[in-house]
Amino acid sequence: MKANKLDLEKLKKRLKKFFIENATFAPLRIMKQDEKFHLLLQKKDSSSIQDITATSVDGFSFETAKKHTPYHAPAGFTKSAIVTNYKYGDQHVMYYGDRSIQVAFSEDGEEWKSTKRPVIIAAHPLEVCNVFLRSNGLLLIYFERKIVNKISYYSTHLAFFDKGNPQTVLWKTEKPVWRQEDVWPNKKITPIGAAFHNEELITYWSLEKEGIFGVILSGFLFDPMMLGKKSLKLQKHITNPILAPQEQHDWEAFTTFNPAAVYAGDKVHILYRAQGFDYISSVGYAVSKDGISIDQRLPQPVYQPEMDFETNTTGSANPDLMSGGGFGGCEDPRVTLLGDRVYMTYVAFNGWTSIRLALTSIALEDFLNQRWNWTKPVLLSKPGIIDKSGCLLPEKINGKYVFFHRIFPNILIDYVDDLNFDGENNWLKGEYSIKIRPDKWDSRKIGAGAPPIKTKDGWLLIYYGVDDRDASKYHIGAMLLDLKNPAKVLYRSDEPILGPTEEYENVGFKPGIAYPCGAVVKDNELLVYYGGADSVVCVATANLDTFLKELKSKKPVHLHSITIREVTY
Repeated sequence: MKANKLDLEKLKKRLKKFFIENATFAPLRIMKQDEKFHLLLQKKDSSSIQDITATSVDGFSFETAKKHTPYHAPAGFTKSAIVTNYKYGDQHVMYYGDRSIQVAFSEDGEEWKSTKRPVIIAAHPLEVCNVFLRSNGLLLIYFERKIVNKISYYSTHLAFFDKGNPQTVLWKTEKPVWRQEDVWPNKKITPIGAAFHNEELITYWSLEKEGIFGVILSGFLFDPMMLGKKSLKLQKHITNPILAPQEQHDWEAFTTFNPAAVYAGDKVHILYRAQGFDYISSVGYAVSKDGISIDQRLPQPVYQPEMDFETNTTGSANPDLMSGGGFGGCEDPRVTLLGDRVYMTYVAFNGWTSIRLALTSIALEDFLNQRWNWTKPVLLSKPGIIDKSGCLLPEKINGKYVFFHRIFPNILIDYVDDLNFDGENNWLKGEYSIKIRPDKWDSRKIGAGAPPIKTKDGWLLIYYGVDDRDASKYHIGAMLLDLKNPAKVLYRSDEPILGPTEEYENVGFKPGIAYPCGAVVKDNELLVYYGGADSVVCVATANLDTFLKELKSKKPVHLHSITIREVTY
């Protein structure tokens, strides 16, 4: 990337014959039309305001134009961009927004109707810059703006939309491709446009009292379909969420989230936490042949609270203990296939005094035939201690069962001889631990997400983490654990592999949450199942071999969409 400065002083001299010596020029916008760049300026003096245009072939050397090229944003839509040479059906398409980004449609290009529903949201206000019709979709350039010490700081992002449905995001950059603070800290700048030239993207900026600069993004492909083939990183599926609440069923009318998953009988079986408007949690069931499309979803729960330690009939809960915002029940299941049985760990909450781990199981044959003959649950964790995020390794190690669980703030690991927990003296003790990391994305607390998956390189543990710098957000990471000693971490992602960036992860019961409970491998594809905003069920995928290779290389691994690397200056 490089930044070239437009010589505004020379431009002023060229325009001298039109304006008085002390005229003030304010850049309004740069755009490209008919293979030429058009720089729109406004001349201000004490008596008048007049717009002028300069043109350029290369985007940097401008000459005065004889004819002014006016630009007017559609009425009522500030910071907008219309897709040129494109229609969706018989309608023009425009992206706009100065907080979130939305889409509007028009038959005549004059009267616009907004969809009102955002297609992109973020923690800070977003501004549309420009949108370009590409061979495989619509490339949107937009800025995220945050205010620090009364100065607006901009970062540049890209998003790619489906030509067949301009409201569908195929991918977007979760990290900016360029940041103002890396180049112009403590400077007041204003974005004035973006354009393509020789397959390089140029964003233009006006610096207060310094002139106009063009920042050139180059050195990467702008064909996301080709880029996607070369970069098989874990990616949120475009059909997310794959499960959402159903109003016709009282028990799951409010939320459906935090899904466990197991691959058996050539199908992916999803067991998810569900709440009605009584805030009591039970477990629902859905099944999928491909792991994405739901083929069957049962209208009743397959597991629900029955024991005293998970039952609450008071209609309220202890506000200091409310687990995940619920009033009680069976929460956050994790499922492990071990031998010919399916084991389910979950958080048992009675609403007032106890948040503990519980274990139940069912014969695989009964499970596959939907005969829900679960065993009587037993408690795994000590009384008086909040213990969550429990799961069972799908294989014995040296003849012992291996449990993962979480007592704030770390992941704990126990090796046990049997599963005969008596509910009196036999508890998980937390003999080993995997700890949080200060100054990283998982500095506040971590917990096992899905039960570890056995691979040639080690046990793949998908886990969640919370950062002390923003405890309201849950992100997802990955570890490789030693095959013979799963308490030993071989590799661990230095950055989150998935974050809550989509609308379905930020609009719901708990905005900003991406919480994994299940993962399977099908046809060498890793599928990670997680809850979005404590409201819906989502899935993200990756080629397993590529994912493991990236994790072992200690390079950034991403669950989200395609990430275009930041360029250097």
